[in-house]
Amino acid sequence: MLSLILVACLVVLLIARDAWRIRRLPALDDDAAPQAAPRISVIIPARNEENNIARCLDGALDQRYPSYEVIVVDDGSTDATPRILREYEARCAGRLRVIRGRPLPPGWVGKCNACLHGAHHANGEWLLFLDADTAPQPALLSALMAFVERNRLDVASVFPFNELVTWSERLVLPVFYQFALTAFPLQKNLSVEAPASAVIANGQCLIVRSSAYWSVGGHEAVRDKVLEDIELAQALRRAGYRVGLATAFGQLRVRMYRGLREVVQGLGKHAAAGRRASGWRAFWAVLRMSLTLLAPWPLLAFCLSQAIAQPAMPYVWPALAVAAVAGLTVLGFWAVRYRRWYALPAWTALLAPVGWLIYLAIVVRGTLQVFFKRGVTWKERVYS
Repeated sequence: MLSLILVACLVVLLIARDAWRIRRLPALDDDAAPQAAPRISVIIPARNEENNIARCLDGALDQRYPSYEVIVVDDGSTDATPRILREYEARCAGRLRVIRGRPLPPGWVGKCNACLHGAHHANGEWLLFLDADTAPQPALLSALMAFVERNRLDVASVFPFNELVTWSERLVLPVFYQFALTAFPLQKNLSVEAPASAVIANGQCLIVRSSAYWSVGGHEAVRDKVLEDIELAQALRRAGYRVGLATAFGQLRVRMYRGLREVVQGLGKHAAAGRRASGWRAFWAVLRMSLTLLAPWPLLAFCLSQAIAQPAMPYVWPALAVAAVAGLTVLGFWAVRYRRWYALPAWTALLAPVGWLIYLAIVVRGTLQVFFKRGVTWKERVYS
């Protein structure tokens, strides 16, 4: 029983530490305004984004920031995206440039190729790479520049508010995001002096000083990386630039995937690539999250059964009490995450262990696809 008590205590400590780390994440401020307003080039790579691109452009073109341009790179779309872009370009002449993407060179990842192509057409002092499935709110650029200016940063990225619509999204994506935060030492990452290996970034919204971007070779430096956001931020940090991270729940929304098929494909791609980017940290993050999400429930059931069957057993009641505290701590942590980060009911925290098991199955699937040389598929392209 003593060993069970120690396991339960460890779960409580790990969850408490995760909660403390996440609370330290800074947030963008809608009311903050930068003292200077350098020109920003908003670069949006788009491939088969007919369901998303209009909302993204509406937000990008409605910024309160005084000096910016919007560039969309149509990366060989085969759906209605080119038609939608032509309509916006005609309606927003002088405010929006649509560029036809260049052919994908051998060994390149599509997004890296499109981002670099767009950067070559930009003239801003800052480059903001924005995914086409995001929905910028009017204060995004001002809040970003105020955050960059206040912290004297050269590159920054944010976590947006995630819109989770289908049950596959609600089950899997929250545990995936928590896994990413667990795999990287967030307490180090929040320091601008963090070692490059500790840096995490989010390519859905990544702003970088143009001179810093080109000094490391831009996206060409990470041309074959699926997790190009993390790899680029780490390259910039190795070059001595200051990297920052914040939440932007009020300034940016995103629906990352639509339904089970995209969840499986997208997270399989991330899992196969993330193993290389995070190394042994990914292994320990899997163990840690498996312990906190899965261990409390069989532990609680066992302690309860022993308390009923053998109420006089030494330490059985303390073990049951600590196991109950561990279970409640886990549920409380996830209830807060689901409610604050995803605007979902607190009771959905009960589904986090199920979501974790599904995510592990997706990880195994993506890893095996790469191991057996089948590669992972995203946006009708196969990456090995």
